[in-house]
Amino acid sequence: MPKEYIIILLVSFTASLISTPLFMRLALKLDVIDRPAGRKTHARPTPYLGGMAFHAAMTAALLYAGYGAPYLLADGGVLHDWLALYLGAACFHALGIIDDVYSLPAAPKFFAQAAVAGGMTAAGFTIPQMMSPFGGTLALGWMGGVLSVFWILTIVNAINFIDGMDGLAGGVVFFAALANLIVALDPLQHLICLVSLGVMGGVLGFLPYNFAPARIFMGDAGSLYLGALLAGSSLASNVKGATVMTLSLPLVILSIPLIDASLTVIRRGRRGGDFFTADREHIHHRLLRLGFSARQAVLYLYGLCFLFSMSAVLASKLPTRYAFIFILVFFAAVAWGYTVFRAFEHRVIRAEGEMGD
Repeated sequence: MPKEYIIILLVSFTASLISTPLFMRLALKLDVIDRPAGRKTHARPTPYLGGMAFHAAMTAALLYAGYGAPYLLADGGVLHDWLALYLGAACFHALGIIDDVYSLPAAPKFFAQAAVAGGMTAAGFTIPQMMSPFGGTLALGWMGGVLSVFWILTIVNAINFIDGMDGLAGGVVFFAALANLIVALDPLQHLICLVSLGVMGGVLGFLPYNFAPARIFMGDAGSLYLGALLAGSSLASNVKGATVMTLSLPLVILSIPLIDASLTVIRRGRRGGDFFTADREHIHHRLLRLGFSARQAVLYLYGLCFLFSMSAVLASKLPTRYAFIFILVFFAAVAWGYTVFRAFEHRVIRAEGEMGD
């Protein structure tokens, strides 16, 4: 690992650590505050705009790389790709700030997200072709763009949906970025490494203020921004041709938020309601109902995210055939684990109901 990588991690961490209290004061001054109500798990009014610290951290990392380690950006068009991803994520960030301040309706917000995702795809964050593990290549054409927009929207909203408890989304993103960094070190992919380090440093500087009891929330400004960086960097590693395996790794790394998002869409679809209408049926809410404290629930999900992330790292080091089998077994195990969790949850709820009677 180049020594400049460590410096970039420290630069982004310092920028986030220093800027977060400033954005906290700004949110209080502008009255951009999340007040307890309904499905929300916090007990006191808490300022938003913490996500602006992530943008500050990524900006600091990009500036240092440009002036302190330009050779990293000169390798294979890294600067162009990082700037394109930086601008795309910044657009998601701006959309999140507007939503935090004005609470945008669901439909306009979704169409704005789709427009930004389309812009990122047009900038080169797309899947031009698919290579099967069994050999052969399939050019995707316009379907590659559609798939890429769907991919970006899925990951962005998965991170947004899981941002429901103090420190949860930040920790999930940290472990995802850590796994991306480890995978991208061999073979060395500077863009993925630099973005991952910027994200990790930003999250580490923010979590001291966000872990329960949180003094500031990242808001949509943070969750959309982090989701865009994760989605874009995963596509950037596949620009020259994606295999089933390389597209599967982010699914393993982000299993928790993606499972939660999928269940949310299915649940709200069955009820015939708005897919973006908040409820108390997310994984973290269900853990709370099972008797976990807020911190215990977050730490439990941290452990699962770490386990899943390291599983993806292991899969990336295996020969393609064995890695493909590994991932199939992994998803089968996750499905079995969720089935067991639901059975346990129903048993606990039934037992509490009987005790209440």
